[in-house]
Amino acid sequence: MNTRLVWTLAVLISAAMPGMAADSLDGRTILLESGSQTSLHVPLSLPFDGTVADNLAIRVQEGKTGKEFPGTVRNGEFVFLPEGAMPNTKHTYTVKVNDDKHPPRVRIEDNGKLEVFIDDELFTAYYHSNDYKKPFLWPLLSEGGATITRDWPVGEKELSEDHPHHKSFWSAYGDVNGVDCWAEGENSGYQVSGEVTHGSGDAYGWIHAKNSWVDKEKKPILAEEREYRFYPTPASSRLFDVTVTFTATEGDVLFKDTKEGGIVALRMRDCLNEKNGGTITLDGGRVGGAACWGKASPWCDYSGTIEGVGVRGVTVFDNPSNLRYPTCWHVRDYGLLGANCFGLSYFTEKDSNRLNGDYTLKKGETLTFKYRILVHSGGAADAKIEDRFADYAKPPKVSWGEGK
Repeated sequence: MNTRLVWTLAVLISAAMPGMAADSLDGRTILLESGSQTSLHVPLSLPFDGTVADNLAIRVQEGKTGKEFPGTVRNGEFVFLPEGAMPNTKHTYTVKVNDDKHPPRVRIEDNGKLEVFIDDELFTAYYHSNDYKKPFLWPLLSEGGATITRDWPVGEKELSEDHPHHKSFWSAYGDVNGVDCWAEGENSGYQVSGEVTHGSGDAYGWIHAKNSWVDKEKKPILAEEREYRFYPTPASSRLFDVTVTFTATEGDVLFKDTKEGGIVALRMRDCLNEKNGGTITLDGGRVGGAACWGKASPWCDYSGTIEGVGVRGVTVFDNPSNLRYPTCWHVRDYGLLGANCFGLSYFTEKDSNRLNGDYTLKKGETLTFKYRILVHSGGAADAKIEDRFADYAKPPKVSWGEGK
């Protein structure tokens, strides 16, 4: 029998037996070994080269307690979200796949913008219309539905009307081959939104976007892809991951040293900024804009009090795999927070050993950045940021068990 015929028959048999891949997942065991931190709602993944039909639900059951947690299969990866684990403990889970008709816990709806609902509550929305100079997320909602990012210039007018390019949560940089893709003035560049795909799921929902960074004449500079993964963690500690990948499609790309940039960046709402009583915190107990601006740290937290709501904040975690980890932070007392590993000459201007942050991406090469964002209730200490960063940098170890 020729090879093409064998392959065709295999495809037809697979299509006729949609439960086949699900059966291979159902009943499998997962072994988890926690680290030295108290883990909490950590997304964990294992390779799984299979599919599960949309009408089937995936749960992961903890052996001792019987508690069940959501799972999602996508792109050769099985992701699940256990509740947590005490330090230096071992756990066994069993995967359960069944016909449980229910709305996905993280739901992405296309209403001109991509709205993200977690357990039926709006968390944020992705604006990708090319009516804007760059795409962005707005709002970012904390527990109780209170936004932590500035509404202006997208939503309601706030007290501050500075920096109109500070649109809630975005990715941008101010000198890419001499083009300003950070500001939004007459001579600045654009991020042209191309293909955008999305999906809903129980362990996470996602948005994947392909963008082109161009100059003011719309001439391409580089290609950029980003993915947001949103997890159904409690409203008091919402988590999402951001991956941004640059590809030098047109030629060499120089990320020129400038402070004006944030591969992820956000603008706090006015009542949360340091000028109005908010607090900026880096690792090692460094507090305040003067002590934190331009400094390197694995994470940066910005927290404050919303009247009638309580203390709310957001932390950005830098991934240890990122270029020049730990990154420097372009963080200001008026509410800006951006992860910027390129603006080193500005950040070390007063140092005896002043650095230069220029970075050239050669034609055809890619450069990927990863971050985790935590929107939390309480301040940095209340949210146990050091433990949450350890969950990200050194998550519990997981592996497939030997059998079903």
